[in-house]
Amino acid sequence: MRKTILMLINGFGVERSDSAEVYSSKLMPNLDAMTKTYLFGTLSTPAGDYNNGYKLFSISGKGKGYEDEIDMLIFDKHLDRNKILQDVKNSITAENNLHIFYALEDDAKINQMREFLRIINGTKDKRVFVHLILTGTSTANYAAISKVLNKLSFELGAYCKVGIIVGKNKINSDDMLRTFYREFGEHWNEAEKKIDVLRNEIVNPENAGVFMVNKGFALKENDSVLFMNYDDVEMDRFFSDFTKMPVKLFSLYPFKDNIPHMFTKDLEINGSFAGLIEKHQIKILVLTTQDRVNDINFYLNGMEKKKSPNIAYAVNDISLFATKESTIDIFEKNNFDGYIIDYQVGLYNKMDMIKGDLQKIDTVIKSISEASQEKNYTFIISSLYGMHAPVMDGVVQKVVNFSGKVPCIFQSNDFTKKEYSLNSGNIYALTLTFLTNINDEVKSNKLVHKLSGLEKMLSKNK
Repeated sequence: MRKTILMLINGFGVERSDSAEVYSSKLMPNLDAMTKTYLFGTLSTPAGDYNNGYKLFSISGKGKGYEDEIDMLIFDKHLDRNKILQDVKNSITAENNLHIFYALEDDAKINQMREFLRIINGTKDKRVFVHLILTGTSTANYAAISKVLNKLSFELGAYCKVGIIVGKNKINSDDMLRTFYREFGEHWNEAEKKIDVLRNEIVNPENAGVFMVNKGFALKENDSVLFMNYDDVEMDRFFSDFTKMPVKLFSLYPFKDNIPHMFTKDLEINGSFAGLIEKHQIKILVLTTQDRVNDINFYLNGMEKKKSPNIAYAVNDISLFATKESTIDIFEKNNFDGYIIDYQVGLYNKMDMIKGDLQKIDTVIKSISEASQEKNYTFIISSLYGMHAPVMDGVVQKVVNFSGKVPCIFQSNDFTKKEYSLNSGNIYALTLTFLTNINDEVKSNKLVHKLSGLEKMLSKNK
């Protein structure tokens, strides 16, 4: 077990362009220094309040094995044993192409795509085209889409080429059919420029019209098609049209009758936070306010009113972490593997009170960061949701908009910025990374990513 501290500054998030300025390096110099020194990234969260935040933190909302089974096989280096994946690999010859239709909302699953391509085209001699189906519902998704395009172009370009990019609401259009069959239509050699146009014209990804990035992908007889169907996409007309010729079909998850698929979606809810830690014998101490204990306990136990034997609660207080020495004393004298330090900002609709809370929390950050560095703890800072509310700045009403994205900082002596980075993800991914860092047996790290040689080179040039 590795001692790991997770600080949640709930209500705090990445400021939107329409937000009154709250965060600054002067307000939180210790947090600001950590973003420059340690692994730093952002997480997406649809939560807008405390309870929904803890619900999403505790329960994935996905079925058992929906995505975790793939990650588990990658972690154990057993993904290449999947029979259907081997069938996909063997279906490609020198005369035919493989078309991968990849449902893309963000870059959270790019590591899975990397492993699939490595197995399918490890010798880099097969013609593989990836067609991106954009499913994002906000222009904010374009940042993650750009990351995927960069990885596909630079890191994975030897394994595949990007063929078509289209929004999921346009996949049944005549334009899509013309493009896929005949390569007629809009062509952008530099997909990034087209993405910028869509972003500037405020076209949500799911509504993007079809355009080509490369040529040579037109569907022909005996080609193979793999549906990376992470998200549900309605494509009946497109599907029925292109299957009029003989092609070999496969999918990641169940898609259409008689199409071989690699994994099965199980609708049973994945285990709660309490279930995971009990399974792996992890002991957690949650420090929070007295009035929030029952709510947090309810959600950490999978929305059940019971007490987990592996979770204890204590009253949080700024004075507990007044110095590095007092902080070490707390963590060393208490026999817990993980600590969740729970804060909430934005309880009062006054700007000076929000900033005052953040300043106090910043002093705690300094003590825990110094203690973690000395004692080799892992220290993670994030939030479960960002507030979006009117506040009074003196006599002037302003809007604080932290919604949608929250920061994530990962301090570890073992996982340095030179060798690792943070993937994008959601707050359940934060849970799995927190628990995997405590105990390797959880095997569900979602966020910490070891840099490839190319990524290291690119990061040096930034």
